[in-house]
Amino acid sequence: MAKYRLFYILLLLGSVALAVGYYSRLTFVIMLVVIAMPLVSFLFLVLTRALLKIESAPKKIFVHKLQQFEIVVRVKNRFIIPVSPLRITGIFHDEDGSVREDRQLILSVMPFSSSEFSFGGNIRFRGEYLLGYREAWLYDFLRLFRFRIKLNPDCSVIVSPRRLSLDDNNALCDDDYESTRTTMSFFENTSFASVRKYADGDSLRHVHWKLSAKQDSLVVKQMEQNLGSNASILVDITAHFLDDEKNLAATDAVVETALAITQKIISDGRRAVNLYRNIKGEAEISAVENKDDYERLFALYSVVPVFNAELGAVSLLREIGSFFSDNETLFIITPKLSGTDLKKILESGAHRAKNIRIYLTGEKISDSLAETAVTYNGISIFEISPDNVGISLRNSME
Repeated sequence: MAKYRLFYILLLLGSVALAVGYYSRLTFVIMLVVIAMPLVSFLFLVLTRALLKIESAPKKIFVHKLQQFEIVVRVKNRFIIPVSPLRITGIFHDEDGSVREDRQLILSVMPFSSSEFSFGGNIRFRGEYLLGYREAWLYDFLRLFRFRIKLNPDCSVIVSPRRLSLDDNNALCDDDYESTRTTMSFFENTSFASVRKYADGDSLRHVHWKLSAKQDSLVVKQMEQNLGSNASILVDITAHFLDDEKNLAATDAVVETALAITQKIISDGRRAVNLYRNIKGEAEISAVENKDDYERLFALYSVVPVFNAELGAVSLLREIGSFFSDNETLFIITPKLSGTDLKKILESGAHRAKNIRIYLTGEKISDSLAETAVTYNGISIFEISPDNVGISLRNSME
């Protein structure tokens, strides 16, 4: 804009000199026209701003990680002069999966018409994002003035984690009948405590067929052992590293691992209790028994933010308290865990769990963690690659 203002000043000085040097009606009119030009241009700018509308669509988007989607920016000019140029700056995604806060769009809009532009791409990490324009700069036709239009991003984008499935042939939890370790299916015991209506996600092998035939609707057996928790899953969605991208990748792997294990456990006819922090950072416990429970947990894990490391696994257990039973499996899924932190977790009551399976998504197994683990029976440690969560999980089940 500086050069345009300089040109106008030179033009104004030239018109004044012309009017003084050649005193006539024509030169005087030229000088008045030059003086009036900024005023007219500013008036048109004000009217253009009043009749300009900028909007983006859609307002709500639900996608999976790396799924392509578009946000359309639409500019409507309802004035008699064209808008040129209009510079829009906003928070938008790109083809690399990143969310950039400085993406710019420069466009022109003819009178009484509209112009559209699409921002396409994907997002690599799960979470809730607010995308859209932050500000727009509108210029007058002389480029002497500009208006800043302050805007708020209003496109809510929820990026869900990947849905991973595990091999149905391997069980993640062991059954214990009369203190005897066995590999028999949990529901092969013929005694059961109660029945309930069939829900999506229940295995057909648990259906009480005789009673279902009498009631003309499916009901499933509720085993006595299944009235309590068969597995507890400690989900640590916290940042342990200096690199923000590494934190996002590691915590995404935590969420995807927790969801895959939860789905596997309930598909085996068991009950999985997830211990985590909700979107407010508060410690929370959710029991998952069927597909509906799982979908609610999936939706929650899609938007839970990454918290500070101080709110990690040790702090989470301290807030929840000890409730582990002697015959259940405890899963600890975390980006990072030291031997000292493992001792604190065990001292919090986790030592009562029959088996402890630790999944590290952000680093390799440290010597201190391995040394602490071997001093207790039933502790297994696995490394999960954020880029290959499914393969890493399947390898841990072999």
